[in-house]
Amino acid sequence: MRIEFLTQEDSLYVLPFFEEFLRHYATEFEITRISCCRAMGKRSRLQLLQELKWLYGVTGLGKLLLQAAKAKVFSLLPRNRSSQNFYSIAQLAHAYGIPYEHVENPNKQEFTDALQQRSPDLLISVACPYILKEKLLGIPPRGCINIHHAPLPRYKGMMPTFWQLYHGEQQLGVTIHYMAAKVDEGDALLQESLPVTPGESLHDLIRRSKRHGAHCMAKVVRSLQANSAVATQMDHAQGSYFTFPRREEAREFRRRGLRAI
Repeated sequence: MRIEFLTQEDSLYVLPFFEEFLRHYATEFEITRISCCRAMGKRSRLQLLQELKWLYGVTGLGKLLLQAAKAKVFSLLPRNRSSQNFYSIAQLAHAYGIPYEHVENPNKQEFTDALQQRSPDLLISVACPYILKEKLLGIPPRGCINIHHAPLPRYKGMMPTFWQLYHGEQQLGVTIHYMAAKVDEGDALLQESLPVTPGESLHDLIRRSKRHGAHCMAKVVRSLQANSAVATQMDHAQGSYFTFPRREEAREFRRRGLRAI
């Protein structure tokens, strides 16, 4: 089965998924392309910096910016698949010989036409920052699937790891589901959980959960490939939708003794 990934360029929180997936499964699955959107899509950079400052604080934001700057510099260096560290998804894809391209809005005609020509069997979204429209969702014959790092339908929307910590969850959920026109509402193909380590920061938990999610995704792709996958309809009447945390919610997060970084 030919699979294609649609994601965003994020060296801190998305790259760990692809490092883990390619390290373990690059030879098992035929990966035809990794297409990367701008991080957070159309979101204003100024707005994003403000929200990250609320969440991580000035010192924490400084640490994130330093890590991102380091990644930008080191991503220019050559790497091969035996390298221990990678600094961008493009660098990682090149090391594994996987075609990589930067895309703007994947719903645009240019991308949908190219996807139709490449004709992957399955399209996998990993933190794609755009809501995919029905025209695009209908192209791959085996459908489009997405990984969401929370139990659905309880934690739909943005920053699910933050909201699970905020509400005191002891287990971090992972849901892999078919994509539908409405966000996080397609049938579930897998639901698992990952124990939260006491005192673990949001930053570390997100990175650990992304690596765990890579193995969950491999299970699902295997089941689809073997035609043994079972899709389960979710009860969306029981769901909740969350957005990026506001300043007061970020303050409450810290007041509860939780660490962002």
